[in-house]
Amino acid sequence: MEHFEIEGPGHRFYTAFRELYAASFPLFEQRTEEQQLRAFAGNRYRLVGYGTDGAFVGFLSYWEFEDYRYIEHFAISPARRGQGYGGGILRDFVRSSSKIVLLEIDPVVDAVSGARLRFYRGCGFYENPYPHRHPPYREGYGAHPLVVLTTQRELTGGEYAAFCRDLAGVVMADGRPAGVVPAPETE
Repeated sequence: MEHFEIEGPGHRFYTAFRELYAASFPLFEQRTEEQQLRAFAGNRYRLVGYGTDGAFVGFLSYWEFEDYRYIEHFAISPARRGQGYGGGILRDFVRSSSKIVLLEIDPVVDAVSGARLRFYRGCGFYENPYPHRHPPYREGYGAHPLVVLTTQRELTGGEYAAFCRDLAGVVMADGRPAGVVPAPETE
């Protein structure tokens, strides 16, 4: 399988990425096109596409930080699910760096969310005990609860706090809806 960095709308698979992105995530978890372009302009954001035989298989978007990598979005084309592509891509990504890999999933509330957690556990991820709420990407939506998963081990309290600062101050700053300002940090 080939992988390639998608650096913007001019890439041949950008439209396929946007279509899969829109089909795979609820609207409140999606960047607008403008937010996506701002993320591309940042030096920490990467969007990696995957393909085989000239066909788009899926994508993984992530943020590179000093001590960890944060997977913001990951999706496999519905036609390719259940064929081992997702696990292979994720395991290769984890092995490509010695850093902890961090991502978020919906809390387990049904068979689908339970299967998702089992998939990530099978790829070596651990659940973290911190009550976590992801800020909204779009105006009119509130923060939503997610479960933080990490490779290698659970995060310490300090590591989790650093992730929350990075999420608010870097990830969401590159994709913040107009008029949304982060709350000041308290000491």
